[in-house]
Amino acid sequence: MHELKTPADVAAATTDPVLRWGAQALMPEYPTERGQAWEHDGAVLVYAPGLYRRDRVILTGPAEQALKLITSVRLPTPGAPIARTELADEICQLEPGWSAYATFGWMTTMAEPGPRPDGVRWLDDFHLDDADYLVRTANPDGWLVPRETGTRRWAGMFDGDTLVSMAGDAWPAPDMGFIAGVATHKDYRGKGASNAVCAFVRDTLLAEHGACGLMVYADNATAIRLYERLGFTYQSMTAFGPE
Repeated sequence: MHELKTPADVAAATTDPVLRWGAQALMPEYPTERGQAWEHDGAVLVYAPGLYRRDRVILTGPAEQALKLITSVRLPTPGAPIARTELADEICQLEPGWSAYATFGWMTTMAEPGPRPDGVRWLDDFHLDDADYLVRTANPDGWLVPRETGTRRWAGMFDGDTLVSMAGDAWPAPDMGFIAGVATHKDYRGKGASNAVCAFVRDTLLAEHGACGLMVYADNATAIRLYERLGFTYQSMTAFGPE
């Protein structure tokens, strides 16, 4: 078992996009408490405190070795670990008294950027109040709002002076951009606004990082279809731990 010190160390140990995203917590400029990462016989653990509103413990690799990591490494604030659903199920079978808490989706794309969508632009600071109102009213279950820790910038589409759709660029890792805070006014849904805004942010992040990811509720079929049309591939993730 040995510690991984940098995002490059994590990238050398695993191709799993969620761990490579979480490895941003190893960077000196990470906006909250620095994280940790470990490798053991092909299993990798990344601890990312405060990442996207959670202290995240992310696992990959063979189940027995991943279980060894999660039960051996002493973390400052151990949260419920997350892993691909298949791995989480295997670990829960190996460890009596452990079970799944929740399942959600992680989606990734490494496609080539497409044509720049019309009518979408990065928002100026004086538009952030409008963006805050839109995301809180159109997507109250969303996990990101303007001016929150981890946000970099917001893209939006307008109808006249009215912001009708938006998406955020937040919590980027060196080789993995991240989209969050997607929201579209109810009167503009199904008209291509979300597609255009997300495509705009996706392509910027692909050009800057080479890959782009996002999280989605497992039961949000509409959002999953939108992201699949944009080239994202779905993988099921599960949070688990002692009952």
